Amino acid sequence: MVNRRRNFTLHFYLMSVLVMVALGAVNYLGMEYRARLDLTADKRFTLSEGTERLFDKLTEPITVTYYVDAEPPAKRINLERDVRDKLEELAVSSGGKLEYRVERIANEEAAERKSELEELGIRPTLDVLTTGDDERAEMRGMQGYYSSLVVSYGTSKPKAVNGIVNLVEGADEERQHRVDTLEFDIAYSVLTMRNETQRPSFGSLLARIDSPVQMALFVTGEMPSEYAQIKQTVDDAVGKLVNSNAGEFDFVRTDISARTQESVIQPNPFVPDGDQALIQMNWFANSRQAMIVRGQAVPLEIYTTHLLIRVKSPEGYRDTSLGNFTDAKTVNDVQTKIQDTIWELYRPRTRLGFVLPPHDPMRGQRQPGQPPANGHSPLLSYIQQVLEYETIWVDIKGQKRVPRDLACLIVLEPNLLSERELYEIDRFLVEGGNVVMLVQGWSAKVDLSMMPRDKIRLSKEPSEPHFDEWLKHVGVTVQQDLLLRPNAKLQGYAIAQDQRGQYLELVPGPARLAPVLEPKDLNSSSVFTRGLSAMPLPLVVETSVDAARISELGLEQTELIRLKDDIYKFLPANPAIPDMPISFDLKSPAEVERNPNGEPGEGILAQRLDHDPLVATLLTGEFPSLWVDEKRKIPGWEGDPEETDAPPVSSKGKGNLLVVGTAATLNIDYLRGYPQKEIEPVVIDRGLTFYRNLSEAFIFGEDLVSLRARTGVAPRIVGPVDDQTKMLWFLICIAGAPAILMGLAGMRTFARTREREEYETGLGIREEKGQEKVEEKK
Repeated sequence: MVNRRRNFTLHFYLMSVLVMVALGAVNYLGMEYRARLDLTADKRFTLSEGTERLFDKLTEPITVTYYVDAEPPAKRINLERDVRDKLEELAVSSGGKLEYRVERIANEEAAERKSELEELGIRPTLDVLTTGDDERAEMRGMQGYYSSLVVSYGTSKPKAVNGIVNLVEGADEERQHRVDTLEFDIAYSVLTMRNETQRPSFGSLLARIDSPVQMALFVTGEMPSEYAQIKQTVDDAVGKLVNSNAGEFDFVRTDISARTQESVIQPNPFVPDGDQALIQMNWFANSRQAMIVRGQAVPLEIYTTHLLIRVKSPEGYRDTSLGNFTDAKTVNDVQTKIQDTIWELYRPRTRLGFVLPPHDPMRGQRQPGQPPANGHSPLLSYIQQVLEYETIWVDIKGQKRVPRDLACLIVLEPNLLSERELYEIDRFLVEGGNVVMLVQGWSAKVDLSMMPRDKIRLSKEPSEPHFDEWLKHVGVTVQQDLLLRPNAKLQGYAIAQDQRGQYLELVPGPARLAPVLEPKDLNSSSVFTRGLSAMPLPLVVETSVDAARISELGLEQTELIRLKDDIYKFLPANPAIPDMPISFDLKSPAEVERNPNGEPGEGILAQRLDHDPLVATLLTGEFPSLWVDEKRKIPGWEGDPEETDAPPVSSKGKGNLLVVGTAATLNIDYLRGYPQKEIEPVVIDRGLTFYRNLSEAFIFGEDLVSLRARTGVAPRIVGPVDDQTKMLWFLICIAGAPAILMGLAGMRTFARTREREEYETGLGIREEKGQEKVEEKK
């Protein structure tokens, strides 16, 4: 018995020593070699696929410098350690693509280095100093300190990421830049630097292009005297450009006949097979009309100086044709036109192009060369200032084309486009461009200052037949019914006046025109719908999709926004004057037919839909061309007669078409119709988020989609930790190992005692308890 107890005690102490040694070894190895087993549901400690893909594509290393205050606030005492740990993880995971260093800024040198840090874009991080707990906290000042990253890549200007914090209190969850978002912050900075659009010199540009620029010049052999000078100027300019940049061009010159059938279509000397193997020639503007005989649509003879340019960009080959040199008067003018075209083909597609609706006469006379003035006009400058994306107004009529260096072409109210404008957009889409169509089915006069305040004047927006036909050709139809919802915003307003002056007031009444998006309406897996919950959709209509047609074309469809539950369509009392009474209420049984299949009676102004309407959809794939498929003529400009048959697109690509049933999200004509406190933080903020999603998805593509998928991950700390809680967990950790050992020892003692009793019972030394009780009773 004594030996058994001695063996057990010896075994207990031996196990205790071994466990302590094992814990010490694990602790030492953890300090020397950092590793983490990621068991989180969102894999927040694992490098995302988007970041891995981005790092694989990089040709130069990333350098990250962390500038941190040598004496941060007391609650940020572990800030440098947390950031350093995260940077070390990224450096190891990047396979050598990321290098980092930490630079401390002492208090005594902060003033001396202030201008140097400001040049790098570094700004102090501010913390609010409070007293009391969260519920009774009072602000007593601000404390500034440095905590910023400077990310460098290649020759681009370094980018600063300011205000990096670790999570120590609940308010830190709302910070834009945190330790757990560093992966995205760094990767996004590199993405933007990789897509810098600063134009280099022409020689540097040619040196960047992997393969020689391919140029083919097609010229009519014999021309009338009025075209001979243009031909000679283009010939001289192209020859001079090729000869002065030896080895940078693959140049072919071809003399062609003036006969139409022999010259309209020419073989592509650089692409022998496929859709790109043929080129449609352009001809001089006057030659077309001059040679028409007996009403023919195609002249008997044409005269052309046509230049095909093909450039290998980082995304692959891109090409375009220059067939109109009438605005180039000199050799230098022609060379500049060619150089601009080569840059347009090579540069990253980072610009956003906007096509605006026609000019509103109520805004005065339109200035020459300026965008049309209407409710959408401020959107361009607002996006450029707030989102910092390069935006341009695309004047399709003036430029006679859509620029090919656009990341995305956003068309506001495309239902008003001319047929030739739509044809040019069609060519851009078929070539692999990204197009967003924001359709406006209805408009409203919500300013009731000069009108009776008993109704809102509504009107249907016209839709050109060629637009409806074009949409139907790709499998989309825009419905005519105005959609309503009980949670809608946007009401009538008026300018009133009292003794203090003029002021704006919302006209009271339940009538609302902008259904508000709810989380259930959004495709949560799409980058296009991130952060759009609570965004109002003014005067929205349904966009339906023909699934059979989509399948026939081989396109992929992604539903983005589908309004769920309790959606109604507006039934105007007088379709010719579809006004909405201010008193109209979707909750009123006398005005609403809730049975989708019921027959609306007298006085009914809305009926519930029998389905959830789709209002935003994305189509992806190689799109067909309406004019090519149906062998139509190219539409003329501004009433000009039709031209020749639309030629096949020479360089088809995979494009994206996004159709939305409203264009008025940030239309300034409607902003005053929302509650004042919601205009800036809700309406404008969500509207800008929508355009930010469009911009980033189409500029950065799948790389950013993968990065964004993990933006805003759940913080590890959800609130402040007081001293008592810290002490409790400290004691638990200190006493944890002995407590575990004592528990294991107790369990082992109990098990050994049971074994000993069973052993003694088997030998007859100890009787079973039940038998002992029976004998005692006897």
